[in-house]
Amino acid sequence: MVQVDVFWAYGIGATMAAASAKKLETEKEPLATSYYAKALIVLSCIWAPTGMLLLLKHPSWETMQVADTLQSIPIWLIIAFGISNVTQGILGFWTTSLLIQRKKYYLSHLNWIFGYFGMFFILLYGWDGFGYDRFLYDRDMFGGEAWKPGAGYLGVASVLSMFTTTVAMTLYIDGVFLVPAVLYYFGVWTSKSVEIASGGKQQVSKPALMANYLVGVFLVGFGSAAFCAITVYLTGRLIGAGDPFARVAGTGGSTIMHIISYFIGLPLSFVILYYTLFKEGRFFHTLLKKMYHFES
Repeated sequence: MVQVDVFWAYGIGATMAAASAKKLETEKEPLATSYYAKALIVLSCIWAPTGMLLLLKHPSWETMQVADTLQSIPIWLIIAFGISNVTQGILGFWTTSLLIQRKKYYLSHLNWIFGYFGMFFILLYGWDGFGYDRFLYDRDMFGGEAWKPGAGYLGVASVLSMFTTTVAMTLYIDGVFLVPAVLYYFGVWTSKSVEIASGGKQQVSKPALMANYLVGVFLVGFGSAAFCAITVYLTGRLIGAGDPFARVAGTGGSTIMHIISYFIGLPLSFVILYYTLFKEGRFFHTLLKKMYHFES
């Protein structure tokens, strides 16, 4: 999705930099390395085309039901989308490189987690509280009828239908190209970093590292986003944002309070998550530390 891919691209670029930590640590110009070149190939030759495929085939879904057709999207926005899928990945790679050169290994992994957190938070909650509903609605299932709040529930009436929609089929095709590439580089490059740091004495299982990465994406990234989405929603209800359906229908609630709920709920969520899960020695810190075995 257009709104989601900005964060996803950042996460992919940050992932590849974090994986090549020990090679980038002493590089004066991390964007002049072969690791960056390979990351750029993944971003431009695999990641960006998969996003464009979804936009061309499913413009309403890819824009989170904002656009009706491809023709209703400004040309400049389509071009900007293709470009940002690469530039955001470059930004993720660069910021992670800076953290690595300062030996901030934990933060370098939190940086790519941040990309996935942003992606999942928008999918789950979004800007109006209907992120999940927009994500689950495939117009092709309902004769091209435009999305309305609550329409996404129709898509989950049959659980199996979620996995057989036309959008799902396109996502499978994208996954065949993207997922193996990201997992491969994370496993191989991280393993190499550990080997370099230990002088060749320590070996780490590449499949185990790939599995750890998926845990980071879906447990740490998705789990944190889900917690924040629930907290923001509850905060909104407490301060008078009202029921999302009533608010968008104009029959109750307050849009101002809904906006304010983000500024209260998100910081509150971050504080709770930090002290319960992310602080050194806590559960998420322990999980992420398995991805770098060379912290001095």
